[in-house]
Amino acid sequence: MSLALSLAGKAQGFTSPNPMVGAVIAKKDKIITKGFHKRSGWPHAEIEAIKRTDSRSLKGATLYLNLEPCCHWGRTPPCLDAILKHKFKRVVIAVKDPNPKVNGASIKKLRKSKVKVDTGLFRKDAEELNEVFFKNMRKKSPFIVAKVAQSLDGKIATCSGESKWITGKKGRDFAKSLRDRYDCVLVGVNTVLLDDPGLEGKKRIPFKAVIDPDLKIPEESCINKRHPEKLIIFTSLSKKKQALEIFPKAKVFFLKKDSSGWFCLKKASKMLFKLGIMSVFVEGGSETLGRFFDQKLVDKVYFFIAPKIIGGKRSLASVGAQGIKKLNQAVELDKIEIRRIGTDLCVWGYPCAGAGLPLTRIKKFR
Repeated sequence: MSLALSLAGKAQGFTSPNPMVGAVIAKKDKIITKGFHKRSGWPHAEIEAIKRTDSRSLKGATLYLNLEPCCHWGRTPPCLDAILKHKFKRVVIAVKDPNPKVNGASIKKLRKSKVKVDTGLFRKDAEELNEVFFKNMRKKSPFIVAKVAQSLDGKIATCSGESKWITGKKGRDFAKSLRDRYDCVLVGVNTVLLDDPGLEGKKRIPFKAVIDPDLKIPEESCINKRHPEKLIIFTSLSKKKQALEIFPKAKVFFLKKDSSGWFCLKKASKMLFKLGIMSVFVEGGSETLGRFFDQKLVDKVYFFIAPKIIGGKRSLASVGAQGIKKLNQAVELDKIEIRRIGTDLCVWGYPCAGAGLPLTRIKKFR
């Protein structure tokens, strides 16, 4: 099962909206074949493993999967049919598929066909691997990750607005590689104006979303010049004509501002989900990140911390917007991991369901 999970993770960022799945087939205590789902629309892990060996050797074998096999038609045939056809003796499944079209149905059909089924092995690891998919299925909304690159004292820019570069090259390279894991990178318009980022990953080009209530994005900005068909803009209805003229290839959504001049980000995230965007990597700036935290939309955080102190009242804090009034309202993290990357520290974890929960399980430090 550990190998199945490892195989599944090789396709991170390339299977959306599908989950990552690995398959290992063993017989008489020996692994005879393995495979994983490499890309959305391509054969699933079970099929990849089955086609790599003589079908006669599969009879009486055990199949290990980190997720329950599908039993419905999508872009590919149901994997359950292939499993039953090849007469596996046993199937070991880490976790049940949360997709309503499956959700235990395959397990029932296997058992009804006299196939021994065991579930729950490495369950927590399997859920964490496919955390995006599980939220998509359960909440019908995208998984939202907040990423911050800051100084030791929590600043992302000096009092003059200088922000390149606070973190070191290795930290920046790792942060860029994180973009490959998610469908969309989102920033506020001030980040576009100050840094003119490309928002591209190392291996793939995600969608690039900008929160821009007053449509200040320059037409010549990198995100419009490079792959404008990947650009998504959230702006106000009053800017409709201007937006459609300047950004004809972009996807533009028009939202009403609230009393503070901002949008309901929950509504924006639902719009992204309808586009087929299953995960959003929020990179800033300060106001944008703060708004996501204020509206309690963040599922996971990555904080890159450089061993530098900037100081100053006018230097920019990493998380802005309204914030909290009392300490018992603070966002606290669970399942924390800490890693040294070059000269920087990377801290990541998950916001707790409620305030006042203890910080727990610092799993790694290296």
